[in-house]
Amino acid sequence: MKTNRALYLVAILAAIALFVAAPCWRVPTALAADHREAPVVDSLPEGDITDVYAFVSPADASKVVFIMNVNPFSVPAENPSYSLSPDFLYQFKIDNTGNAREDLVIQVAVEGTGQGQTIRVFGPARPEHTGARNRRLKGAPSAQGTFGQTLTGANGLRAFIGLRDDPFTFDVSQFFRILNNSQDVFRQFTSPALGALRGRPLRADGTSGVDGFGGFNVTSIIVEVPKSAIQNGNNPNVNVWATVSQRLDDNEQEEGKHEGHVYKQFERMGQQVFATVFIPKGTPRDLENEEIPEHDVANYSSLIPDTLTTTDTDGTGNTIAGRAAVLSAVGVTALPNGVPLILPANFANSDKNLLRKVLLPDVLRLNLAAPATDVGVFSNGLQNGRRPGDSVVDIGLLGLRQLADVHFPAGTGLPGSGALGSRIALDCTVLPACPDRRVLVVLQGTTFNKPDAQLGDLSKAGNDAVLPLTFPFLADPHPLP
Repeated sequence: MKTNRALYLVAILAAIALFVAAPCWRVPTALAADHREAPVVDSLPEGDITDVYAFVSPADASKVVFIMNVNPFSVPAENPSYSLSPDFLYQFKIDNTGNAREDLVIQVAVEGTGQGQTIRVFGPARPEHTGARNRRLKGAPSAQGTFGQTLTGANGLRAFIGLRDDPFTFDVSQFFRILNNSQDVFRQFTSPALGALRGRPLRADGTSGVDGFGGFNVTSIIVEVPKSAIQNGNNPNVNVWATVSQRLDDNEQEEGKHEGHVYKQFERMGQQVFATVFIPKGTPRDLENEEIPEHDVANYSSLIPDTLTTTDTDGTGNTIAGRAAVLSAVGVTALPNGVPLILPANFANSDKNLLRKVLLPDVLRLNLAAPATDVGVFSNGLQNGRRPGDSVVDIGLLGLRQLADVHFPAGTGLPGSGALGSRIALDCTVLPACPDRRVLVVLQGTTFNKPDAQLGDLSKAGNDAVLPLTFPFLADPHPLP
């Protein structure tokens, strides 16, 4: 058995080597991080959601925490200039029945401008309207105060709206270089199959990545409520996403006798970098931001590749085990050139739609009964909820490199090199410069943004500031220089 496996790997190496000198291709479209990720929101920074988090409080297991960050790349020298918009309605939407439609909302609305503005938090409560057009909840706010204060309200609600350090960690500049074919991987190395691959050099501190978000602040909306305020009976599972909506002009308001303004959604976010990886930049990204999770399966399933299974799909051994062998032959399943596989080579899967089910609808899936320390990789969406310190980019890279179907060059015998047929696969029909450069983005399974010894701990992303384990859970903002 060991001899057969060795011969198989040698055959893979030989097949890959035939294509090392192939011409380079450019990725057809550019992608961006969720910070400044679509034309409309690029012009509305107070409504540009950078990240969304939902997790059980590590300080109190009876509480759940929601975080939405906006105002990407806030420069510390301009700290006093950042706040929220009085024309926007900020919402956490919570589905506790499993139909991807909000059953409850937590809303934040502000009055005034600048950091002296009044903050009002409403809910959690059932909304008057669901979907992409909403009204502010009726009645008195659950909590009220000013920007930068910790607000306390009835029934155990606590909130903070103000500047915080951006906790997101990602070598975004190297990501762009890989996509535009000026680099190949996150860390340079010489592959036994592909030869020298361009990337960042290994530094003395054991890292090679550069955190493109280090040193920047964001405006954070942080709300903590009792689990009992959002849980539906004995069902601990909730879906969470965040939206920002803009108040319509009077002549755009819905007809009827309802009181209050109508707000139209222009931004949303659920799972990390879903839109970044799978939705083309430009108008399609804006349209996705205006959509609702109920429509995601119908709208975006075709943009997600098939999931490899334990059964050969094209006559070339195109299985999960076959992909594991390819990654091993390329030399990216062990440090320092890559990280070990997150799933075993014999991982059992018979569903080619598994990735679509993990990624769609685009919501964070949180099991309120799971321990606050449980990352839950691939057990509940990409992971169980999302905590500020989770290594979410690596979680996505690790899953995609093992499970996403890839179409390799015909005639090589590589798993996935058979006829495409009805398969939906990423295009790597030219090696090593795949036409779909996302294949190279995921190749090493990490962006190397923390020391190699920590790469196996997916609960730590290598943030540029220490994240507190108590409210408000995000680090203080970088101060005025």
